[in-house]
Amino acid sequence: MILPEFFLPFYPMMQTNRFWKFVFLTLIATFLIIAGIIFFLWQKLTVDEIHALSDIAVKDGSYLTSLVFFFAFVAFVSLQIIYLTYVKPLKKICSEAEVIYSTNPSHRIKITGNRDVSRLSAVINDFADMFENLNRTITEQILNARKETEKERNLLAAIMSELPQGVIICNINGRILLFNSLAKKIFTPNPGQRKSEIFLGLGRSVFHLFDKALIAHAMEEIESRLGISGQNVASSFITPIHTDRLISVDAIPVLDPEKNITGFILAFLDVTDDINLYDITHEKLISLKNSIASQVEQAKDLLNPHCPGPHDTLLIQEEMIKALDLWPRQYEEVSEALLEAISTRLPLTRHPLKDFLSGLKQKTEDLYGIHLKLSLTDEESYLLADTYSFTSAFIFLFQNLSKMVRNTELNLCSYKNKNFIIFEISWDSFFLSKHRIENLMQKRINSLPSLFYVLKQNKASFEIICDKDGHSSRINIIANAGSKTHIKEKHQAPVITGSRPEFYDLDLFNMDEENNDFFNTDLKHITYTVFDTETTGLNPDGGDEIISLAAVRIVNNRIVYQDIFEELVDPKRDIPMESYRIHGINYEMVSGKKDIHTILPVFKDYAAETVLLGHNIAFDMKMFKVKEKTTGIRILNPVLDTLLLSAILHPVYACHDMESIAGRLGVNIIGRHTALGDAIASAEIFLKLLPLLNSNGVLTLRDAIKASKKSYYARLKY
Repeated sequence: MILPEFFLPFYPMMQTNRFWKFVFLTLIATFLIIAGIIFFLWQKLTVDEIHALSDIAVKDGSYLTSLVFFFAFVAFVSLQIIYLTYVKPLKKICSEAEVIYSTNPSHRIKITGNRDVSRLSAVINDFADMFENLNRTITEQILNARKETEKERNLLAAIMSELPQGVIICNINGRILLFNSLAKKIFTPNPGQRKSEIFLGLGRSVFHLFDKALIAHAMEEIESRLGISGQNVASSFITPIHTDRLISVDAIPVLDPEKNITGFILAFLDVTDDINLYDITHEKLISLKNSIASQVEQAKDLLNPHCPGPHDTLLIQEEMIKALDLWPRQYEEVSEALLEAISTRLPLTRHPLKDFLSGLKQKTEDLYGIHLKLSLTDEESYLLADTYSFTSAFIFLFQNLSKMVRNTELNLCSYKNKNFIIFEISWDSFFLSKHRIENLMQKRINSLPSLFYVLKQNKASFEIICDKDGHSSRINIIANAGSKTHIKEKHQAPVITGSRPEFYDLDLFNMDEENNDFFNTDLKHITYTVFDTETTGLNPDGGDEIISLAAVRIVNNRIVYQDIFEELVDPKRDIPMESYRIHGINYEMVSGKKDIHTILPVFKDYAAETVLLGHNIAFDMKMFKVKEKTTGIRILNPVLDTLLLSAILHPVYACHDMESIAGRLGVNIIGRHTALGDAIASAEIFLKLLPLLNSNGVLTLRDAIKASKKSYYARLKY
């Protein structure tokens, strides 16, 4: 329904004013009563009396009609005066008093009316002065009481920001509760890279940053250790991230007093350069080894003891050959020591071999239906490895071997040999060529690097046992054994939220469980994406385009100013001067920027799993709607509009533009008619409206949407 502009000023009165509805119904009832009386009397009149009345009506009809209209006019004016001086001011007083005690103590009632209404307004304003002073005094007392706490909070924030490790703290559902600046830096890609994973922010899911299976594996490992010991239960792993970096991660559980996991801490370092250094050093050592081997062979040829010469020369030759024979062995020792020193930063943890094999067998059967026949000679042995990547390597190998030999049963024998754990993998069907098995070494393991690389990370080697024809039915993987009496655990003890550490007690976990049913969720517990657009004009169907798109998030009833989205958009058309005068964006500012086909998918990722919020958001959603066919992007998030919410809360006000609402609620608008400025202003307005919505029985998203549909503004179409 599109209303004619002429009726818009009167539409609020028609829709929301009970006074005029009452008057209208009273007039109808009065008319019906009078008509009934006249009809009854008319039936009692004689024919002569009827003719006499008819003559009077014909002769004096104009006078009678004028008299009726005069009395109707007097009645309307009287009712209008009553409405303007009594009814409407009282309704406004109720709305403005609610604003004073709910959202804006500085607001004052400025209403013209009769003497009684003016006195009532003055009394309420006096109470408002007292309320504001009391509120200010209480606020000052609270701030003074919190000064020491704020010092500790700021100290903690400073320490967190300067830690040499990136830190992310999550609740049990994987929602981010805290992160430091180094974490933000590590997960921020280079310019030009845009993925959903780059949006690191409060309330977002950590599973956009880390593989969910990896975190689940770490939690399983922690839970299994918790059953044995309550200390040193952290899990470590190396993983690539979307910025093409490798990070070393320690996952540390957060436990409640009953030792139940309520969340986890991820502390991580960028080890990309360390790994690259390892590769470079390894390549150089291999090159050096080959060079020395070549020189040794040449020296052996020159100093061959079978060559004729003096006896003492032969002795010298033999001694030199013995010395040269020692060089490769000495090189190997130096090489191993050097590689050991370089790889000390790899988080290889000590894990019971029996538990490792048991978990490996279970996962292989669950994922691919492959049955492992296990054989373990020493159940007291320990394995030194990154269990996640090492397990993934074995499962990858089993999966491919099973396909190649067409057999779902494989043999796995494990035993300890000196400081190594030997894993013998064999199968009972036909042989495989050495070349086919070697090809597996270069294949990637899902999100991990190649099999060869993963084994190198775990300081393990790969050996193919072949017959003289180059055929094999057995593979050995040789890994490092962990000592039974481990010298030192590097992991931190779990954090107990029920205790109070000496440095600070940060309550980060008092949040509701994740709830995907937005419509039945309390408005205060929903995460919102508050956004706004600037456009070339006001006609989406007529070819007007978005030239600026910005958004900010509301998480846990707070505006997260650090988690913003702001982009200029190339409209691929001119910008009219009328639009430029409003938002100040000219063609030179947007020329060469990304177009809407690039920006809209990124914005959809930014706003995922949130409720969209804005002022007069129907226009912005229409701009998105007309781009569905060309971009293939549909924005299906639930939507709330501050314009509609204000209209249902304050129906007596004629103006619900952003400036008017902000003025009533005490919101200062900075950067009006910029996309980001308007988005932030809309967010602040919404937080001011929340207490009013709750006091009016609008508690959930479903309530808010249902109430918004009753607003007369909801009937406007673009």
